[in-house]
Amino acid sequence: MQCRAGTWVAVLATAASTFLAAAARAQAPAVSAMDTAPLLLVAAIRAREVAMRLESHGAAPARTPAARTAATQYALGLDQLSRGHFDSATVAFTAAATASPDIARYRGDLGFAFAAGGHWSDAEDQYRIAVRLQQANPWYYVSLGTTQLAQEHWNQAAASFTLAVAADSAVIIRQLIEPAGDAFERSRNVEAMEAWSLMATVRYPDEAVPWLRVASANVRQDTSVGFPAIRRYRALKPQDPVGQMVYAEYLLGAGQYDSAAAYAIEGSADTALHSLASVVLYNAGGHLLQTQHPDLAAHALEVGRPWTTPEEQPRYDLFLGLARFKLLQGYYNEAAQHSDCHKAHPADSMMTDVTQLLTSGVAADSAFANQVLTTVVPRFRTAIDEFVRQCRGK
Repeated sequence: MQCRAGTWVAVLATAASTFLAAAARAQAPAVSAMDTAPLLLVAAIRAREVAMRLESHGAAPARTPAARTAATQYALGLDQLSRGHFDSATVAFTAAATASPDIARYRGDLGFAFAAGGHWSDAEDQYRIAVRLQQANPWYYVSLGTTQLAQEHWNQAAASFTLAVAADSAVIIRQLIEPAGDAFERSRNVEAMEAWSLMATVRYPDEAVPWLRVASANVRQDTSVGFPAIRRYRALKPQDPVGQMVYAEYLLGAGQYDSAAAYAIEGSADTALHSLASVVLYNAGGHLLQTQHPDLAAHALEVGRPWTTPEEQPRYDLFLGLARFKLLQGYYNEAAQHSDCHKAHPADSMMTDVTQLLTSGVAADSAFANQVLTTVVPRFRTAIDEFVRQCRGK
């Protein structure tokens, strides 16, 4: 009996890359206000420092009454900001920006006060003005991108972070690594995400997520890049289910089917990864069946079967039916050879189970499944029935 596993292996393998993208996103959740606070704070401080330096190199500031009022209000705003009084700081910075509308520093700190209070859209508006007024200050681009990320404006955030790095690579700090990677990934700019993540692995090799993103971007593409990346990620986070699942996918592609199944099972401890696990286990089971390891195939398929979709259930049932049929053949032959009647009823139950699975598998490949059901299965059914009859009463 020949098993044509290759057809369905190819079908389900195609879906794996989609699941992997979801897995990577699960590891890097959308940035919340709390998540962005460290980056916003660093960006605000450094933006202020750069702004003051650029101002000192420019024309002398006007000493008009409006300018003096603006400076007074700005100092008040900084004091309120240091006390955590964000609403009061917003009022003072607004007065400063109104009195001196062309000072980027006032706009930048007003944007930070808005962001600290959770007013992301207002913060974005002020950072846009700050960027326009002082385009040489890369930290305003970082701040702008962070507010856009918090609003889930992925494409805009990715563009802002790209402009920031283009202006000055000094903005590539540890706090920016995940937010920028998240923006590139969620804007579906895989090439930019991989480039950013590769840079991050060089600059911050102890940061785990960039390694995972590099590995995910190279599944079924460049294993010379992907394999070392996923191994490094697993060294940093050996118990992480996402890392185990992505590693299983790489092992599957390398032909290490038993190991792939083992890691997929470990990764399935996270219920959010069950769909991916079902794909990996199906493919691993199919290959193990082809390479004459029905016991390993059956185990992989039994674990993954409950997690598959209704549409793919017949494919699982066909493979599992074939794996169990091979196991039944060995079980029955040994029992019959030694007249071991203790195995008669278990063999009968196994035959019923195999028939049910192959019948379900007709929906996956009606010609092949029907051929097995009409030619091979009846012969074993007859032999097992006779064995049960002979053992009756013994």
